[in-house]
Amino acid sequence: MSPTSDAHVTLILEGTYPYVAGGVSSWVHEIVCSLPELSFALDHLGAQRETCGAPLYDIPGNVAHQQQRFLHVAEPAPEERERLQAELMRRIREARRSPRRSSRLLAALQRFHADDAVDDELIAGLAERDLSVDELLHGDAAFDAIVDVYRAVGGGASFVDFFWHFRAAHVPLVRLLREDAPPSRVYHAVSTGYAGVIAAVASQRTGRPMLLTEHGLYARERDMELARAAWIREPELDLRIPVERTSPLRRFWSRFFRRMSSIAYHRAARIVTLSDVNLRHQLADGADAARTAVVANGVDTAQLVRQIGRPVARGKRDPVRVCFVGRVVPIKDVVTFVKACDLAMREVPLAARIVGPTQEDPAYAARVRDLIAALGRDSDIRLEGPMPLKDIYRSIDLLVLTSISEGQPLVMLEAHALGIPCIATDVGACREILEGRDDADRRLGPSGIVTPVAAPEDTAAAMVQLARDRKLRRRMGATGRARILARYAKHSMIDSYRAMYRELGAS
Repeated sequence: MSPTSDAHVTLILEGTYPYVAGGVSSWVHEIVCSLPELSFALDHLGAQRETCGAPLYDIPGNVAHQQQRFLHVAEPAPEERERLQAELMRRIREARRSPRRSSRLLAALQRFHADDAVDDELIAGLAERDLSVDELLHGDAAFDAIVDVYRAVGGGASFVDFFWHFRAAHVPLVRLLREDAPPSRVYHAVSTGYAGVIAAVASQRTGRPMLLTEHGLYARERDMELARAAWIREPELDLRIPVERTSPLRRFWSRFFRRMSSIAYHRAARIVTLSDVNLRHQLADGADAARTAVVANGVDTAQLVRQIGRPVARGKRDPVRVCFVGRVVPIKDVVTFVKACDLAMREVPLAARIVGPTQEDPAYAARVRDLIAALGRDSDIRLEGPMPLKDIYRSIDLLVLTSISEGQPLVMLEAHALGIPCIATDVGACREILEGRDDADRRLGPSGIVTPVAAPEDTAAAMVQLARDRKLRRRMGATGRARILARYAKHSMIDSYRAMYRELGAS
């Protein structure tokens, strides 16, 4: 679909709407549907073409343009990789130094790693198109630049290993930077990372303003993944030395993601997050306090109640119905949910469900299934896949989230709007939702129980406490509903974004 004219807003989306289900995608869909007076373009950055299927949402009529771009292409065949490896080794042996072709983009990539400062000049360099992917991979000037970056930030890693990791990080970036985002009056990135850099460069090229919304904190979430990444070759570990000092390639990737966040923070005219705790992290990571704002997610309680209908009653002797709702991926730590259910079921009767898409990480979903089977809980813990809201919430007594990172979980707001108490780990805005954001909010009382991350025993204890105390469940559910009505109304969120778009010139 080619743009016929500038959209009011281009949403730059990394690995989310409309091809991936989940809280962020639902939020994007609500924003677009709730602002019919504005036209939107969708610029989706997917992992690779082979894993990106059909849209999972009905695209609203005010979406004037869509385009897909991909971070990765198919890996080279083994013989091609061998040829590239031989070429790399030849270059290292010859240490060839030919005159460098002037490239502002290449110079910007060097500075991206070697200099902590982010300014307009660096972003202007990234906005140049004078470096192709082929030149990055095979050009003498690019090889010399990679050597210089290695000397600056390689940290003792093997140069061969560093070269391949540099290639993996920068080929997607250079490919994306050579293309344009759809033309619009405002560029709105819904994360930092590659999406944040692409929005910053689009803003630089066009002179149009950039808006940034962070749900989860991209750089910090990538650090969590890097801590467990099996694809990074490690030096032989010395247990007397902290891991962060013996892992130069993990440090390289962590710095790469944080630098991308810094570029988005520098260029964005407004920087929005969902909670005070996330705001504190943004400020610590270099965001300008004068350009930041907290805009909480919101739900339409009346509409949700109409949509769900009457809840399915639970008999007094029936097990308490607990449910995890979300993507079955490592960052949601569904394994801890399963372990917690198993522990709790030894003390109280529970019926547990896991509701959410499993296709994003099939290996992890298989691990969850295998764990359920190994615990002998096939009939007690059901992995059900995605389903309509009414089929989720009509039969829940208790929502449980065990994530290791969150922004502001929409499923918690939905559950509370329907009077369902929650148990959630102490990440993102979960504590604010369950205990209150300020003194007036806290006076409402708790609407659930906060537990530590990766602590199945604590989550199980919270399940047992609430399963045994029906009055406590009812009281916390009523408190949650009151909190949503007072603090998390959908119209407040939509009004805030309408005002920001208008302020930035989209209307």
